[in-house]
Amino acid sequence: MKRDLSISMAHRLINDGPVVLVTAAHKDRMNVMTAAWTTPISSRPKLVGVALHPGRFTHDLIKRSGEFALNIPGRPLAAKVKLCGSVSGEKVEDKFQLAGLTPAEAKRIGAPVIEECLGRLECRVVDAIALGDHTLFVGEVVAAQVEEEAFDDHWVLEDEEAKPLHHLGGSFYAVLEKRIEIKAADKGQI
Repeated sequence: MKRDLSISMAHRLINDGPVVLVTAAHKDRMNVMTAAWTTPISSRPKLVGVALHPGRFTHDLIKRSGEFALNIPGRPLAAKVKLCGSVSGEKVEDKFQLAGLTPAEAKRIGAPVIEECLGRLECRVVDAIALGDHTLFVGEVVAAQVEEEAFDDHWVLEDEEAKPLHHLGGSFYAVLEKRIEIKAADKGQI
């Protein structure tokens, strides 16, 4: 039996991928924030989107710099991910230091990437669309890196330390247990 769900919780049914730590920089300021509203948008060119509230400090940095990185943390970074989503970078001098995260130089953008994360996408903004109370930043992926043991064209999910962290909403997070392969059905089975 299904129960009615408050519309305010509807988005929690479709969070589609791992939580990310968004990094951005402009002039002498840089920041890291937690975000769960990310999505692939296009294969050619390779575009991704991240929805951020205009009141967030990182939103301003991305708007001014035109670039950002999506850093994919694993289970061991869960407490740091929660902290980065709870503290404003506008009020803290160095949120990387506060969270115990190591900013590293990106390959193709000026924003830092996070050394401890399993993977990262470096993006240049190609569009910023105001939608409701958020801005969807559409970024073209210009570089991507991933830990070898964590990814073999898909997330491996064998090592607990190398599983991407997913946000379920509120204070709840999860990791995927195992991957399964479902091969194309034989036409006679359809």
